Amino acid sequence: MYPFERFTNEAKGVLTLAQEEAEVSHLAYIGTEHLVIGLIRQECLGGRALLNLGQSADGLRKAIQEVLGKNEGRVVRQIIPTSRVKTVIEMAFDDARRQASPHVGTDHILVAILLEGDGLGASVLAARGVTVDKVRTEVDRLKEAGVTESIVEPPTRMHRNRRHLVVPDPKGQSIEVDVAFPLEYSDDECQAVIDRIKAAFRAGS
Repeated sequence: MYPFERFTNEAKGVLTLAQEEAEVSHLAYIGTEHLVIGLIRQECLGGRALLNLGQSADGLRKAIQEVLGKNEGRVVRQIIPTSRVKTVIEMAFDDARRQASPHVGTDHILVAILLEGDGLGASVLAARGVTVDKVRTEVDRLKEAGVTESIVEPPTRMHRNRRHLVVPDPKGQSIEVDVAFPLEYSDDECQAVIDRIKAAFRAGS
């Protein structure tokens, strides 16, 4: 399993849009071509790099369709990523690691698509003049201009205060206990909990 919590919000959005593209196309798989469309549809580093390199969602869709040809519509029960998409995701993590980035962004996904090289997404981009070097240069320029991506950190629960208690165990030895109280607890409620904890230890001894 991939630690998708390391993906930026925009990178997660690209995966969602890629699935949407596959659904609209009535396909049972998510290919690298869907990732490419997801990138350019998402407001993100990778998408802006593609736009600045002269690409557009309509132009990429047309180029992809010319390769695939027309597919008959069919009902799809479950959409799964291709093995190539899974490889691209692994390579995106590798690229983030090489760039010393704690998070995997859309720029890493775009570079990974191009580095993998064999997918339809890569071939369409290459045919339209998009290369790894051009993408890296454009991404660096965007970052220098202040363009960033975000990540939702896990929420932390706020506490009113903490109390350190020392209570005896059944053998008479001391046990140290740290108690953190929720923000909504009053001083009286905190003290009531402490009293119950002390009473429980006394009863046990």
